[in-house]
Amino acid sequence: MKKLGIIGLGHMGMAIAKGAAASIGAGEIAACDPSPEKQNEGTSLGFTMTGSVSELCGIAHMILVAVRPQDISVLLEELVQTKPECLLTIAAGIPMKRFSDAMAPLPIIRAMPNTPLQLGEGAVALCRNELCGDADFNFAMDLFRTMGKACEITEDHMCDIIAVNGSTPAYFYYLVECLLEDAVRRGIDEADARELIVQTMIGSGKMLMAGKNKPISTFVDEVCSKGGTTIEAINVMKAAGFNQIIQDADTACIRRAEELGK
Repeated sequence: MKKLGIIGLGHMGMAIAKGAAASIGAGEIAACDPSPEKQNEGTSLGFTMTGSVSELCGIAHMILVAVRPQDISVLLEELVQTKPECLLTIAAGIPMKRFSDAMAPLPIIRAMPNTPLQLGEGAVALCRNELCGDADFNFAMDLFRTMGKACEITEDHMCDIIAVNGSTPAYFYYLVECLLEDAVRRGIDEADARELIVQTMIGSGKMLMAGKNKPISTFVDEVCSKGGTTIEAINVMKAAGFNQIIQDADTACIRRAEELGK
């Protein structure tokens, strides 16, 4: 039996597959994907490519569901024919009960990763059902820790966590895009501005990691000297309700996850 079988080699599925290959070896990975291009890529990477979900479940112990939440219903029709030994799902918003109700009780792990795991800088939240033992859960946890940070949470927060680590890379990218557009509008070279903005984000993140026990507000205050330039910008953000905008965006994000799970 292969240690890991992957259903779907899209952006996230392939990223996890490549990260897993570096950890457990490509020979321990099997996968299936309807795309001929993905099948060829998987074969070139040393994965065992299968022609169906049932075949995959027959040769791999832990099955990673890496398809869109909208495709879960169709996938369940295939999975119910071949009950996996252990299921690992990254389908946003889909509760573990949705799988166990369709396939009868089985060990299930639910994870919410994010795209930076492609660079080994991911942030992944995981939970498990009562049938999942320590060996399987620790395998999944250790696997994701080779691609960044991973932590265990309870399933009742798995939709909420999307607004913490799952969708937030897009928040940061959009902030960079807005800053860059403003810099260019003011006549600054786009390449120079992008390099400086991105490096500032990287450096700020590293400072937050280095001072993980220090209140975030302290970091803000350290940049905002009294009567200086930065405090003026922060005051404008506060007056515009920036905090409320983030809360509203998070609420919309979480609501959509809950809709997908129904």
